[in-house]
Amino acid sequence: MSVTRVLAVLMASQVLPAAAFAQDQEVPAAPVEEPAAAPAAVGDQSAGAAPTATPLSGFARFQQENVIGKELRSLKKDGVDLSLDVVGNIAGNPIGGNRKGFAESHWVSAAANVDLEKVLGWSDTRLHVQGAWFSGDSLGRDYIGNSISFQQTWRPVPGPRLTQFNIEHDFGRLNLMVGRAAVNSYFNNSPLNCVFMSNTACLTAYGGISDIGITAFPNSSWAAKAQYSLSKRAYVQLGVFDYNNDLNLKGKGGVDLSLGKGTGALIAGEVGYESDPATSRLPGLYKLGFYLNTDGGQSPYYDIHGASAAQSGLARAALGGNRLGIYAMVDQTIARAPGKSKRSLAAFGRLFVNAGNTQQLDWFASAGLVKTGTFKGRDDDTIGFIVSDTHFSAQQIAYLRDLRAKAGGTGSPGSNEIIAELNYGFAALPGLRIMPNVQYAINPDPIYATSRKTDIPNAVVLGVRVDLKLAQFFGK
Repeated sequence: MSVTRVLAVLMASQVLPAAAFAQDQEVPAAPVEEPAAAPAAVGDQSAGAAPTATPLSGFARFQQENVIGKELRSLKKDGVDLSLDVVGNIAGNPIGGNRKGFAESHWVSAAANVDLEKVLGWSDTRLHVQGAWFSGDSLGRDYIGNSISFQQTWRPVPGPRLTQFNIEHDFGRLNLMVGRAAVNSYFNNSPLNCVFMSNTACLTAYGGISDIGITAFPNSSWAAKAQYSLSKRAYVQLGVFDYNNDLNLKGKGGVDLSLGKGTGALIAGEVGYESDPATSRLPGLYKLGFYLNTDGGQSPYYDIHGASAAQSGLARAALGGNRLGIYAMVDQTIARAPGKSKRSLAAFGRLFVNAGNTQQLDWFASAGLVKTGTFKGRDDDTIGFIVSDTHFSAQQIAYLRDLRAKAGGTGSPGSNEIIAELNYGFAALPGLRIMPNVQYAINPDPIYATSRKTDIPNAVVLGVRVDLKLAQFFGK
């Protein structure tokens, strides 16, 4: 296998999005679903006649015969699994918010997962490399005025990121990973999270980023992680991540490889169990974990002199001690069609509780349903519903109260921000998913509406999410 060959297919696979879309996807690129197998061979069964395959037609034929798909399949067989994903979010608030508006955001991600046993002869060893580019505007921050994004593709610092550059090795039941990685790529993660567009779910359940400061996709830092398989379905894992917030500043691009220059260390631990869908009629996924940051963070309310930071305008006081969060998550299939059908109904729940220094949130909880298989012939379509409650700490509410008083208003915003989303995921083609959605925010927090004198009106958000996984599209 030559480097030229890998570069050629990467360059070729980038032609389509530029031509097909006038726009530039809380995680490393997830393993994509393999395209459906070709129909079973059917032909003349008379004596002496060799069976002939039913010819492919339409898009299945394109996937089977296009040169990019052939090259991607060949590379994967040789140990190099390439992907290029594009995700776009469009959202507007016709009702409510600080002011009405419209925003678009998007990201592009390229990844290579390399089986070093096939490529170099290093047994049970894999290399992961991923980069991403983010761009666009935030409906929540710019128009509604709140801190919880309605677009999972928006990030406060746009531009490129090196999101993954690590190597992992299996020692029997023990798996070790070292390199550049994000906490939420490995902890508190679920395939159901990104069935939604709201940042309350995708890319990870809310709370850990705002309170603990975990590195979250696309940001990464130096990391080491060990996972031990207790059984075929149960595991325990522990990770240590360098905490250096300066790595996320504009212009860094995730390629500042300095180590030990940060202000602390992030430690994450998790125990999990996933039942086998092949043997369990109603499979489930269950996780319990924690995040600990040895950087204590800043006070949500007090300035460096112990007064109200909102009133004084001075920097907030640094806190000693640790930031600590506990989380739990459950995914449970509650109904499933007979046989090998994909059609099912799953319920899920998420909980995050701040157990360390007082920060922005006290707790976050969410629950919802995902229906896979909708109308006749639409086995890959989904309907998703989620409702979440973000409970802000008393100090955070006091800070927002003082900001309102400074602007000439009275009273305090509500402590609970409730956001719901209902969506329909239309599997238009292999690798192409279009997801119209409606979100509703009750008691939007005014963290980015600092001059507002009254509560922000409840907001209705209409949006569309488009996912294009080019490797799957081309039939990898």
